[in-house]
Amino acid sequence: MVIQSQPQAPKFIASNNQQPAPQNNQQPEQPEDGFKKGGDDTSNVWKALRAVPSSLAGAVVCGVGAAGSTLWNAPKVTLEAAKALAKTPKIGTNLKVMTAVLLPFAAVAAVALSPVAGALYGLCTGFVRGAEKGIGEAVGQGASDIKKYHGEVSSSAVEWLKDEQTSNLPEGETPYDIPLTGAAKGLVGGAVNGVIGGVAATGLAAVYAVPGAIRAEAELWKSDIPLPFKIVGTPLVPVGVALAACLAPAAGALYGLGVGAKDSYQKGIIESVGNTGEAIIKANDGLKEAIF
Repeated sequence: MVIQSQPQAPKFIASNNQQPAPQNNQQPEQPEDGFKKGGDDTSNVWKALRAVPSSLAGAVVCGVGAAGSTLWNAPKVTLEAAKALAKTPKIGTNLKVMTAVLLPFAAVAAVALSPVAGALYGLCTGFVRGAEKGIGEAVGQGASDIKKYHGEVSSSAVEWLKDEQTSNLPEGETPYDIPLTGAAKGLVGGAVNGVIGGVAATGLAAVYAVPGAIRAEAELWKSDIPLPFKIVGTPLVPVGVALAACLAPAAGALYGLGVGAKDSYQKGIIESVGNTGEAIIKANDGLKEAIF
């Protein structure tokens, strides 16, 4: 009699027909440049420490550079603007005279704004560049930005103004002009609104600078950036707010001058002052809402 052997059960049997879980080969996202939460603590400390001097160096380089470049280029750009204003056939004599009187004030405002705006730009970009690559990179990139500003921005402005000097009035059109009385109202209204705008902007900056700095500090500490950056950023926030506040007087005066002149010759001096007042109220409401 032949005895048949029973087949042996396999040693490994998958239970419940479950398939092996697929492997995830995707690498987890890494924090960028140590600024996001969870970065290496030692690396973040080192980056934060070098960000501070880089930020201050960037402010100095860009502030001084922007001031020097604007001061150097302002006479040339203003001269070309005056030539374009005199030669363009697109506007009439009265409007040309009014604009020519206001032009030097705009040039002075640009020179006044440039060092503060440059310093604020350098403070922010220097912090980031210094944290990533060191103070040398912050200074070098800041100088490169100023070189680009000095060359390309002024050159583009001059070329555009030169093109306007040779422009022609389209066929069938007449130069845009305003009455002589309108030009006079524009000059007076521009001066009045320029003073109002400058004073009001200075007042708003004085009132909201400290609350703005406190709010900025609170937002910094609520953010998810690593602790070392919060610590070193704390003393830099008031510096940035102070620089922004220093922009207010010239910026407010320039706004009042330009918009006030336009509103005055179009609608009258009284209405232009009212419009400037409304703009000041809106600015106050916006700052209050943003800070509080």
